[in-house]
Amino acid sequence: MNSPYPTSNKTGKPLWFFVCIAILGAGIASYILLLAFKPAPEQRDPAELIPLVEVSPLQYRESSLLIEGNGIVMPKAAIAISTQVSGEIVSLHPNMVSGGAFEKGDLIVQIDPRTYQANLNEATATQAANQANLDFLNRQVERLRSLRENDFAGEEALEDAINRREQTLASIARQQAIIENRALDLERASIRAPFTGRIFDESVDLGDIVAPGRELARFYASDEVEIVVSLNADDSVFIPGLWSQVQGDSTGRQAWITVDHGNNTYQWRGYVHRVESDIDRTTRTVDVVVRIPSPFTPGEPVVESGLPVSLEAPPLLVGMYADVAIDGMTIPGHFVLPVSAVHQDNTLWTVAGENRLQQVSVDFIRQEGNLAVLLAADLPEGTPIIISDIALVTDGMRIQVNPVSPGAIH
Repeated sequence: MNSPYPTSNKTGKPLWFFVCIAILGAGIASYILLLAFKPAPEQRDPAELIPLVEVSPLQYRESSLLIEGNGIVMPKAAIAISTQVSGEIVSLHPNMVSGGAFEKGDLIVQIDPRTYQANLNEATATQAANQANLDFLNRQVERLRSLRENDFAGEEALEDAINRREQTLASIARQQAIIENRALDLERASIRAPFTGRIFDESVDLGDIVAPGRELARFYASDEVEIVVSLNADDSVFIPGLWSQVQGDSTGRQAWITVDHGNNTYQWRGYVHRVESDIDRTTRTVDVVVRIPSPFTPGEPVVESGLPVSLEAPPLLVGMYADVAIDGMTIPGHFVLPVSAVHQDNTLWTVAGENRLQQVSVDFIRQEGNLAVLLAADLPEGTPIIISDIALVTDGMRIQVNPVSPGAIH
């Protein structure tokens, strides 16, 4: 049977195959030609990265070292005021309140003295009677001796008079002790300030009946206060004469005490009073006691808050937390830099000619806060010291310099 559809032309397939091969070959040839005639890229040297560093001119310091510490302000002496006699409180000083101030010898509390005055009067009267009896016996003994020499009186009468006189002398001595006790009781009825100071707190009112041993108030000395500063052994060696300091010598090593109060910083002057005789077994530190005279004198402002109002300077109160700087030894030719400027093996980075980095070895003395105390005999004053950090350092590398004011360091 004849098909209604035309018969396909089998000779068309080879023709399309060769066309595809030709197109692919032309594309490959074009790519090869493009690669062959591609212009070469321009060759450039890589850019040199020069770090920017901050430098500060070296300045030698002539002042002495400052040995720094801190501590709590404490009274140099604190006692409990108690009664030694019994009785009724008949008067109190107006300042017998917490914070009240007294001078040495001021009458603080008065216990009813009438009983003790009467006891003293009685003892004194008894002594007067004893003395009158003694005077009589002295005259009697002298008269009996005169009569005995003329055989008008017997030996027994003379010895009896002498015996009664000796007993009277003993009574007078005993009565004198009683008088002294009575006078002491009367004196103890008036309680006075043992030294210049202030009241911590009080627990007595007018009309109270007190007995011996009753605590009336706690009292502390206010003419001087002290701060116990714990220093490690490496720091304490820089205080000359520390272990030979004469206790209480206010002409010894000076100290400066600073306290932050109300956004301001205030300062007082003190002195090293003494050093404890041993090293603390727990902290391995040396306790240096610094005393501050006249602590209720307002402190001198050293850092002000910048407020538009004037603030009253406070006294140095017991319980304040204070920073202490003790005048240490003087080391000629030393200088200070931030600790971060001292690198491995105690080296500094300085700026040599044509802005080249140079590493210089120095002697590390000690650390003052965030500053290092250094010695370097070969570095002239004014040498630019690099105080910023560099990630990768080689001796002689090029740097860019950004000067910093030396006041930012000292």
